[in-house]
Amino acid sequence: MTTPLRARTPAEVRQLAPEALDGLCAELRAELVRVCGLVGGHLGASLGTVELTVALHRVFRTPVDRLVFDVGHQAYAHKLLTGRADRFGTLRQAGGIAPFLDPRESEHDAFAAGHAGTAVSVALGLLHGKARVGLPGHVVAIVGDGALTSGLSFEGLNNATGQGPPLKIVLNDNGMSISQNVGAIPHALQHQARRLFESLGFTYLGPVDGHALGPLISALTALRDSPRPAVLHVHTVKGKGFAPAEDDRRTRGHAMGPYELRDGKLVRSRQGQATFSDAFAAALEAAMAADPRVVAVTPAMLEGSSLVGLQQRFPDRVFDVGIAEQHAVAFCAGLAREGARPVCCIYSTFLQRAFDQLVHDVALPGLPVTFAVDRAGLVGADGATHQGAFDVAMLRALPGVEVAAPVVGDDVPALLSRALQATHPVAIRFPRGTVPATPPGFPALGGGARWLKGGPGAPLTFVTLGPLGLAALEAAQGDWAVLDAVRASPLDEAALASIGGALVVAEEATTRGGLGEAVLEALARRGLSPRVRLLGLPADRFVPHGEARTQRAELGLDAAGLARAARALLEPR
Repeated sequence: MTTPLRARTPAEVRQLAPEALDGLCAELRAELVRVCGLVGGHLGASLGTVELTVALHRVFRTPVDRLVFDVGHQAYAHKLLTGRADRFGTLRQAGGIAPFLDPRESEHDAFAAGHAGTAVSVALGLLHGKARVGLPGHVVAIVGDGALTSGLSFEGLNNATGQGPPLKIVLNDNGMSISQNVGAIPHALQHQARRLFESLGFTYLGPVDGHALGPLISALTALRDSPRPAVLHVHTVKGKGFAPAEDDRRTRGHAMGPYELRDGKLVRSRQGQATFSDAFAAALEAAMAADPRVVAVTPAMLEGSSLVGLQQRFPDRVFDVGIAEQHAVAFCAGLAREGARPVCCIYSTFLQRAFDQLVHDVALPGLPVTFAVDRAGLVGADGATHQGAFDVAMLRALPGVEVAAPVVGDDVPALLSRALQATHPVAIRFPRGTVPATPPGFPALGGGARWLKGGPGAPLTFVTLGPLGLAALEAAQGDWAVLDAVRASPLDEAALASIGGALVVAEEATTRGGLGEAVLEALARRGLSPRVRLLGLPADRFVPHGEARTQRAELGLDAAGLARAARALLEPR
């Protein structure tokens, strides 16, 4: 049952009597807890910004004024107060409310962003854009303290106090990124925040309690009316008002659901099963135990990449560098240059942010950095900003970079062992989700591609990368064959050349520049032109949020879809 809200639009928030605002905040929290228990989501950060969001809409008038939330983790209450309360139960579901902010969904969403660190730069651009075309309104960047570990945030801050209208920044300081903050910036915010921002040319306001509406509204009013670029420092509590989140010392309920409450205790609705992230972390732990040169690096993804236990065992060899993907990759390059064997554990969608470092600092000198590319392929409810669609095309374009993928969990240790012995960069991509059972008689990894079923000369062969090999095994009828490419780069061209019949190439990555195009290029080099069908993530659009299994079926990437594509390919022309 939907929690009743006494205000559902910014105008209604401004019309409420001051004494009614605390009640509205309680209603918003109840609805956040209720819905995230049903559908999951980034709960902790949004619980911590309930009062801040109400106060922002009390003082500023969107959409004329622009509120630029850094990522959307802190903006669920904003969604509830901008006309989406009736549909909030569809959050992160196919056809429902987006997991992050989206201007196509609401005019009150200033900008779509799923990666941290962009708010200051985007807000400054909006502000100067307004001035250029003569539009009224303030622009406010709401930046989490964790996002200040991103170099992009400081690029924006460096540029924000020059000529032009004054940018307004709300620093939402809860002492957390996804987990505890790391590095010197959080320390500076705790002890020298005024000095830091005033040295950058900002008027510093605060700090103020982000859960005390009266002082918060007064401080935001002063921020709005400042004639100079200004920063309002707001202290909030991530997970505020929901005991299971507040008691979660590691992430404060960053992503808690689905769950339910029984007798006041949280019970998770999904029992944990080993994931590919867990399998990789286990293999990495064994490698670190065997070789002191092996170190792990992650850009603020200790929990997501299953590295918490590893950090506890090897505290001086697991580096959480904060929300700093470019730094993570360049740091790995330096480690490798001096003889260490760094493993960069990073999500596919976050690796995109470090493309220049991949090219210039790793691939060009040919350094032996291993990339554990997590969340490769469809990620489901987190949607278009987080789908791991482009890593194969991105990495395959770089000379000397090997791109491999496990089909089952048993493949992970072997792939990692090979990567750590290589003299060149190696990326191992694996999906979000649980490790599938290994079929009886499943072949071990060899030196190149491997036949999972049949062999050369079959009338039709599925060529796959990663766990899609299991779907192809299910789809393979009669004398159809299945070839696991193992690597998208370099390809086992001899194995491909031995295929005598038609090919269905399937990958959970964009078809533009991916495995399928690599196969076509390899066949063309050998003067071969069999009948080929390429299946993968669409090249002409981004895949939205939804249930990953359903999306695979819609895209023809399940067993039924693969079999359907094969039959169509074999039909007489």
